Amino acid sequence: MTETDAIIEQAAAWFARQSDESMDWEGFTTWLEADPRHRQAFDQLCLLDSDLDLLAATERPLPAAANDQSPRRRWPYWAGGGGAIAAGLALILMLQPGSQVAGVVDYRSAPTRIREIAMADGTKVTLAPASHLIAQGDEVRLEGAAYFDVPHRPDRTLTVRAGGLTIRDIGTQFEVTSYDDAVEVNVAEGQLAVTASGLAQPVRLAAGRGLTAEGGAIRLNAQPQSTVAAWRRGKLVFDNVPVALAVRDVARYSGTRISVDPEIGNQRFSGVISIHDGRTAARDIAQILKADARLVDGGIRLEPRRR
Repeated sequence: MTETDAIIEQAAAWFARQSDESMDWEGFTTWLEADPRHRQAFDQLCLLDSDLDLLAATERPLPAAANDQSPRRRWPYWAGGGGAIAAGLALILMLQPGSQVAGVVDYRSAPTRIREIAMADGTKVTLAPASHLIAQGDEVRLEGAAYFDVPHRPDRTLTVRAGGLTIRDIGTQFEVTSYDDAVEVNVAEGQLAVTASGLAQPVRLAAGRGLTAEGGAIRLNAQPQSTVAAWRRGKLVFDNVPVALAVRDVARYSGTRISVDPEIGNQRFSGVISIHDGRTAARDIAQILKADARLVDGGIRLEPRRR
C-alpha cells in the first residue's frame, strides 16, 4: 500500500466515524493537523461527497413525530476508500502532492429533506430543507436555515455569514435562519457574537437568547432552548408572528403550496405546528385561527371564515 493509499483510507475512516457519538474528535484533529495532505484528503472527500450528490444516502425526511429520528448513514459508501471514488481522490492527491487546497464545498438540501454535514474542523451542521451552505475554511455562507454544533476550540473561530449578519463562534450550539431580507439567530448552548453594519458593537447572545434582523431593524428576544431548530424534530414553533409568515415557513419546510388571504395575513399567530404533512399543518393553523382551509389549484389557501 502506498502512502497516498494509506492517507485515503485514513480520511475515509475518519469521514465514516463522524456520525458516531463515540467519535474521537481530539484524535481526528491531531490527525488532521499532522500532515497538510491529511486535511487536503479530507476536504476533497467532503467535496466529492457533495459533487456526487449522494442525497439518497445523506439526507433524511423531516420526522413525522416530535421525537428525534436517527439520520440515514452515508458512511458505508466511503468506508475503506470505495473503488472509483478512492481512485479519483488518489488522482487528486498525486497531482497535487504535499499541498493543501483551500477548497470551497457547496452543500444543498432538497425540499422536505434534512441533510447532516460533518465539516473538516469537527463542526456538525444540520441543514434544513431547501437550504444552501457554502463552506471555505473557517467561514460559511448560508441561505436557508441550519443548526450548528461547534466544538470548543479557543484557537479557531467559525464565522457564519447570513444576509447582513456575521456570526462568530468558538464553540456552541445555535440556529441561523436566513430568508429574503430577514435573518434570525437563536442560541441553544454557549454564547456567540453577532455583528452587522448597523450595529455600533457586536451583540453577544447566550443560551436562551435570540436576535432577529429584518428591514434594517434588529431586536433581541428570549428563545427557550428546547425550541431552537425545532424543525429537526418535525415541528415549527410560532410566537405571536403574522399568519403570512407562519404559512410561508410551513410551506417551505413541508413542500406544500400554501397561501393566505391578505385579510387575515397580518393576524397574529402562536402555536406549535407539525410539518410532516403540509396540508394537515395548514388545516391546523386554520382551525386555531377559526379560518377556512380550501383546496385551490393543487394547494391550500387560508381564508376568513364566512358566516
